[in-house]
Amino acid sequence: MPASLAHLVLVMPADLAERVRSFIKAGGGPWSTERVALLEDYASLLKEAAANRPAPLLALIAPTAVSRSLEDLLKELPGVPTLQLGLLTADAAVAEVAHRAGVPLGLALDDLSPQRLTTLLRLMEEWQHLKASQRQMQLLFEQAETRFHDMADLCADWLWETDLNLNLTFSSNRKRPSAASTVGSNLTGSFLPEEKLRVEDEFAEIARNPRPFYERDYWSADRFGGRICWSLSGMPLQGPTGAIVGFRGVARDVSSQKANTDQIYYLVNHDALTGVMNRQRIQEEMNRTLRAAKRENRSGALLVLDVDRFAYINQTHGHLVGDKYLIHMAQVLKDNVRTGDVVARLNGDTFAILLRDVRAEDVPPRLERLQNSLGNRPLPLENGVLTLNLSGGAALYPQDGDNADALLAHAMDALVRAKQRGPHKIEMFDANNTQNQIAEGHLEWVEMVNECLNEQQQRIVLYYQPIVPLSGPAIATRIEHYEVLLRLMDTDGSIVPPGKFLASAEEYGLIGKLDLIVMQRAIEMLKLWHNQNRKVHLSINLSGKTFDNEEFLREAKAALLAAKLPPKSLVFEITETALLRDLQQVKNFMTELRALGAGFALDDCGVGYSSFNYIRQLDLDYIKIDGSFVRNLHLNGDDQAFVKALADVAKQKQISTIAEMVEHQDAMTALKGIGIDFGQGYYFAPPQPELPAEGWQKTFIS
Repeated sequence: MPASLAHLVLVMPADLAERVRSFIKAGGGPWSTERVALLEDYASLLKEAAANRPAPLLALIAPTAVSRSLEDLLKELPGVPTLQLGLLTADAAVAEVAHRAGVPLGLALDDLSPQRLTTLLRLMEEWQHLKASQRQMQLLFEQAETRFHDMADLCADWLWETDLNLNLTFSSNRKRPSAASTVGSNLTGSFLPEEKLRVEDEFAEIARNPRPFYERDYWSADRFGGRICWSLSGMPLQGPTGAIVGFRGVARDVSSQKANTDQIYYLVNHDALTGVMNRQRIQEEMNRTLRAAKRENRSGALLVLDVDRFAYINQTHGHLVGDKYLIHMAQVLKDNVRTGDVVARLNGDTFAILLRDVRAEDVPPRLERLQNSLGNRPLPLENGVLTLNLSGGAALYPQDGDNADALLAHAMDALVRAKQRGPHKIEMFDANNTQNQIAEGHLEWVEMVNECLNEQQQRIVLYYQPIVPLSGPAIATRIEHYEVLLRLMDTDGSIVPPGKFLASAEEYGLIGKLDLIVMQRAIEMLKLWHNQNRKVHLSINLSGKTFDNEEFLREAKAALLAAKLPPKSLVFEITETALLRDLQQVKNFMTELRALGAGFALDDCGVGYSSFNYIRQLDLDYIKIDGSFVRNLHLNGDDQAFVKALADVAKQKQISTIAEMVEHQDAMTALKGIGIDFGQGYYFAPPQPELPAEGWQKTFIS
């Protein structure tokens, strides 16, 4: 018998066996030249199968009825995978029992013929091959699964997979963000509660615009309360129809690589005096909350609270007692809000509370309870106690504002009206009460901006402030860098600073026209200077609203294409406000203009913890370190640690650093020591309407 041919035996009465043998021979199949063995019973068949292992064994059986011995044979079949039965019977009950036991191949005795029998044998052999292949595939799959689980459990990183709702469908065992990171739990539960909305928001954005993502940092806490930073990379998972069904990826504990990051995280997110969140962080939380509220049809409120007659405390008891009272007030507020609510200090004695998932009718009672709680918990002093009252204003979302700036402005407006009524009052924002007042203030400046746009050559003025190289390769390039600053000229010839008119220009849709004029003027000046062989780079600020202005993008592309300037001669400065509006839109904007030679800088870097995330995600040429970290850099160790951390991250990404608001020699010396590339501020020069004839090199470089 050929080595590849399965062994064949018969278990049936002798007379039927002779008939079957003759049919096999007449059929001319592979077994036609062999003497097919006849076994006595099913027990002998099982012994033959065991002796024949691992080679396959084909057996034709011909039971006449359902017997105990047949049932025993069929029960044993799953444990004898090399045995393949073929059924020859005239009994329907036998055929049904055999079929249920996994014997699908057979012939009715009345249909027996050489050709059909040969076909049956071929099918039995093929079926046996298929079962053997299936067993082999199952074995390989189990080995691969075991190998994967072993590797995952040995891996120092966390391997994870979720469904579309972020419920974990796989979680490796060795190292996890928290004990809650188990299959069936939600991914957001692996991280700190304040990270929940950010995780949901960012994964929702990936689901809308599917793509792999890399090194997104989220914070968890260990069992001792210490913060751990997890860097997540992953990709969306597609189902059979191409729809996104979940996410899969890896997370790495990067805390050891961020020795100062825990301190930095606290510094940039919290108020140094009271320990509650600061203004920048609560604005980020508001934006995330508002996006989630829109997505999930939720509502809530922002409360702004102010201490009545706080100046009296400072005047009467001194600033030390005033600080103690602010710390005391922050603790009272934290004790009287829910876990998911956010308390922040905006400035001075003004605090904010973001109330999530509350009804409009519940907000005034909550404000009253906060007032009463503070009144019932006076601050103990050496010679008595200090009791003060609160005034409060509230704005509801989404009806009173669908972005953080609008919601905060409306809550502040309500607070102002509350204080106008007297101490210990509360007010809800009412658009009807403030619309005329706001409009009057804006319209005065809107009218002036429109006048300047109509007389732009005379009344729209560009000022230039030098950006001076401090260290590294920037000095050797001998390129002059300036930031372009917009000014308007009043009818009396006086210069109007942007702080007076920019808010109105943004509110009434004029900012795009101003940005366009600044960009076009800057390109014209660059062409002029480069034709004079003067190496000049200009940076211009863009409003967050300009990034979704198709006309601006179209004009910018045309102007850059026509100008043929050296690469990075024109740099666009982006603020975090623009990035919070629509990060992907900003990325697309950058990609299109970078292809035409534009450069990009991240402005006011460091005022929000998201700065680190944006530095990793964006293709930047410069980061401009916010002046609040620079002004007293030489006196503040925390500021020095933070600026150095920013500089280190930038150097890893080959991004140049610019320190803003350099106002004295000590700050410049400290910046040079840290390795900052450029400085900008009044120490070097105030903004001027013209560039110095010989640049700034003689003054600062020589």
